[in-house]
Amino acid sequence: MRLNLSILFISLFSLTLSAQELVDGRWTDDGLQFKVLEQFVKTKGEVYICVTDSAGEVCIENLVSGFELKVYDAQDNLLWEGIGSGRRKGVKLPQAFPKAHYFTLKAFKPWVVNKRSGNRIHQAKAIELKYTLP
Repeated sequence: MRLNLSILFISLFSLTLSAQELVDGRWTDDGLQFKVLEQFVKTKGEVYICVTDSAGEVCIENLVSGFELKVYDAQDNLLWEGIGSGRRKGVKLPQAFPKAHYFTLKAFKPWVVNKRSGNRIHQAKAIELKYTLP
């Protein structure tokens, strides 16, 4: 009996921690964002990213989103633009960009996909990130 109550309590507690809500038949979560794990834009032409919650501390491994990546110099001139499927954490640019000052990421659509269930998790607008290079 105690075991059943413990399992019930843990299940209910974990459901309350979830940021996703079912609204009008759609899963929604406006707290998702991109996080740069590592970047070597200036030296190797590589960027590693993931999708996180609003705290940005832990990657949510089963969420993916295709995105557009643009690299700019200090005068806001576009150096390179391309796309990433989001299926892998890494994006390999065609070359290193030593004059790069920042890059932007913008999801193609205002949703991410749960790889395990195939469900879309919608946001009010597409996830965006501007990352200034050190």
